[in-house]
Amino acid sequence: MSDRTDKLEADALLDLRCELEQWDIASKASALEQCMYLFVEGESEELAFRILLEEGLGVNFEELGIVIANYNGIGNLKHTLRLMNLTLSHERPMIVTFDDDNKSLIAGLGQQPDNIHLFKIPYSPVVTLPNGDVGGSFEESFEASDFIDALFETALFKRNPQINKQQFTASFDSKLPFYDQTVKYLRKQNLQNYLPSKVEIAEYLATHCDPEPETYVKLAGLIRRIRSDKPIQVKI
Repeated sequence: MSDRTDKLEADALLDLRCELEQWDIASKASALEQCMYLFVEGESEELAFRILLEEGLGVNFEELGIVIANYNGIGNLKHTLRLMNLTLSHERPMIVTFDDDNKSLIAGLGQQPDNIHLFKIPYSPVVTLPNGDVGGSFEESFEASDFIDALFETALFKRNPQINKQQFTASFDSKLPFYDQTVKYLRKQNLQNYLPSKVEIAEYLATHCDPEPETYVKLAGLIRRIRSDKPIQVKI
């Protein structure tokens, strides 16, 4: 009798394990089928956003069905959205992030459908742009001190130890675009043909910022809010 009971319990556990595995497979398939698109402007954002949102703020891309897509520059955004409207995924939720450094291009997008959520980077304006507008780009979504630390960890700056961090920091204006003034500083140091890697900077910023900047806290909140309004329906 005991052996029969043990076998029934073992069979029940096996059935339960199989059901859980089937549910897990179905959940992942449903999440992908009902995905939410997160559009980013470039390679730097594609790398950094995943680190910031998943590792820093606990946004599970797989569980929430988030697909991150790089539209490779603000000039391509209008065409990207037009093409998305022609696909079978055109009704899926889309978060479109963009650097807040060219307001005319964003205004030119016109009215978007309710499923498209425009999200500027940084969330709040930080610097004064050459045309007098206030806004920023990816780099300005972080503290100026973090950006400077990231610069001095790039291969370019390490190859040029003559660049004095203290002097650079003293000359740095946190109210002006971070990357552009870095390039101007390098030109004055006779390094006009060299540009610090934006991808290297982005990776350092994403992995070393503490706490996560307001921009990404807000973005994580938007992702969770959209998914709460449009939960994934698991199809077994």
